[in-house]
Amino acid sequence: MKKLERQPKHFIESLARGMKVLQAFSAERPRLTLQQLADLTGLNKVAVQRLTDTLMTLGFLGRNRHKEFFLEPRILTLGFAYLYGSELRQLAETHVAEFGRRLGQTVNLGVLDGAEVVILFRYEVSRFYQFRLQEGSRLPAHCTSMGKLLLAALDQEELTVRIKTMTLAPLTSRTITDHEALKKELALIRARGFSISNRESSLALYAAAAPLVDRDGRVVAALNISLPVEQARGEELTGLVRELLAEGRRCSALLGCQGPYPWPGASLDLQHLTA
Repeated sequence: MKKLERQPKHFIESLARGMKVLQAFSAERPRLTLQQLADLTGLNKVAVQRLTDTLMTLGFLGRNRHKEFFLEPRILTLGFAYLYGSELRQLAETHVAEFGRRLGQTVNLGVLDGAEVVILFRYEVSRFYQFRLQEGSRLPAHCTSMGKLLLAALDQEELTVRIKTMTLAPLTSRTITDHEALKKELALIRARGFSISNRESSLALYAAAAPLVDRDGRVVAALNISLPVEQARGEELTGLVRELLAEGRRCSALLGCQGPYPWPGASLDLQHLTA
């Protein structure tokens, strides 16, 4: 396991290792053997055995007759406490849901977690991926409108460190896979104040995202609209993006934002929405 840098005085290494085991599971890896967990976490098998025994005793992991580990439903208590207790979730259940119904388009609210976006709320009209997206689903940040928006909102030092560790896997032929190209795209998003993903994560999908800004001027989430690419043209598209920005401004005001939206110097230029 790679040691974390600048660990605080009371950092608990064993707890960090246990969390690393839990994070090894995903939609693509729902069942993992002891050896696979060791390979994914970088821990030796003896350490992984101790951790999995503890997590099974606590009810967070199970194991089948093939000696494969899997997440037990109890793990949901950790995520749902955040999803349903946050101010963002309460905002989504009222204003964001109504926004999706009014537009008649798929709407998502997401936050950044490492190199991925976690969906906090989804109002679905159309499905663009082979798998079903729902609250708690994760998508790569580098090719999604919400992810790129949230990356662009990071301070330059943090963004530089994070990009170095990102694997820019191609989801489609239009996915940005070069780190320098991604940096240029994020600079454009910072200048414009919103982001676009045009067939970068699915060839059927066009998405735009606007930031949600809190009372301290921090971008705490991204709000997006997702629509079929055939609808992403002309005045209809311009109108939808304008509506998105207006909703982002309204939601930010509810979060206490009183400064310029989304940040000083953003042009909010609605030209060149497609390419």
